[in-house]
Amino acid sequence: MSREVYLPGLEGLTNEPFNSLPVGSEYVDSLQRLVLLQAEGVTHFYGAPLDLDEHKNVWMSPVEVDDGGTYSYFQILYVNTTPVEALNDSSLPVSLLDIDEASYKLTPVDHPGYEQLDSQFIGDKKHVLIRHCKTGMAYYPRPVTPVDSVSVRENHTERVIRETGLREPEVSIVLSKPSDDEHTSIDIGNLHTVHSRRYSFNGGDVYSYGMLLDDDPWKYYELFTPTEIDKMPKDELLVRIDSGCDIGQIYDDCGCDCREQLHTALTDIQQAEKGAVIHIPSQDGRGYGAATKMETEGLKRGVEVATNHGDSSPVNTIVAAERVLGKNFDIRTYDGAGKILEMLGVESIILQTDNRKKTDGLTASGLRVTRKATNTSGSNGSAHHIAAKHKHGDIYFCEEDA
Repeated sequence: MSREVYLPGLEGLTNEPFNSLPVGSEYVDSLQRLVLLQAEGVTHFYGAPLDLDEHKNVWMSPVEVDDGGTYSYFQILYVNTTPVEALNDSSLPVSLLDIDEASYKLTPVDHPGYEQLDSQFIGDKKHVLIRHCKTGMAYYPRPVTPVDSVSVRENHTERVIRETGLREPEVSIVLSKPSDDEHTSIDIGNLHTVHSRRYSFNGGDVYSYGMLLDDDPWKYYELFTPTEIDKMPKDELLVRIDSGCDIGQIYDDCGCDCREQLHTALTDIQQAEKGAVIHIPSQDGRGYGAATKMETEGLKRGVEVATNHGDSSPVNTIVAAERVLGKNFDIRTYDGAGKILEMLGVESIILQTDNRKKTDGLTASGLRVTRKATNTSGSNGSAHHIAAKHKHGDIYFCEEDA
């Protein structure tokens, strides 16, 4: 049965002044298939199960709310149930999940916040967690940037609850809080930050600077560095360009090594005493966003919900991405990261990456780039994910390239 699905932002996909990204009808068609529910500006995508340990059954669905003036990105976590089963079931307990994303992504796995979240996934109880995401993207080209408006967040949360028919939340779970050491903005040369904070990491300090680039498809960037931004060296700066990955960096999904990559890079930068991680939250799903990303995650686990690709056996990350999006499954660009480094006066970098597109993109920005391998081990169970990427030599560096 066909139905009308309207996804705001897609109608101007080829007309954006910055948009030279090769996104076409194939992607739009994939998004149309993935919509489970749409009403009154709420678009609920199917999503897929997270790859946690065998004792946890959690399904994550991306949700966007558009009120005609502002839009928000949500994640709904269905514990021991699925969205198809849970929607319009007001008997299921619902909790709001409040996470300060930067501080949470920087904390180790033995942090009490991780243990508190982990406890929500243990046992047989069916319940639902609703998280308003401060950054990220349900689908391209609609990146969500930090908004301090409490009224917008509360209004949009109420709309999600109303349109999904879920129960009114009775509990709010706060897992981490922003740093008390915060400044609203800093101007350094041509670079303007919207906030600066200081967090603890690995026994030391990490400074976090959030910045908006209006003429950029990804909009919001966060720079992590062990030194204050105006004291960063200009040559041979150790750099990691880090794409947002909530399922790995927040929910500890075993299907990727994204949190290990982030923590490894920050540890190396601390030891080198010079460097920066440029974190791009809206580049989740290799730039396409969480809606199609979760479909690929489902295919990796042999789960098909909204589509029929002809084979329900599990596949690796590259095969899954190609089935959903074709050969052009990575649309990330790095002009914005290059612009930030240029505004900081950086001339040469040591880029910690296994991705050829990153080295090519930063070189095209005018930087002198030397590559350093990421060298993650997949200690969280993601070794198969790393191996699959390294077999795809046209994008990822293989061992013989190191």
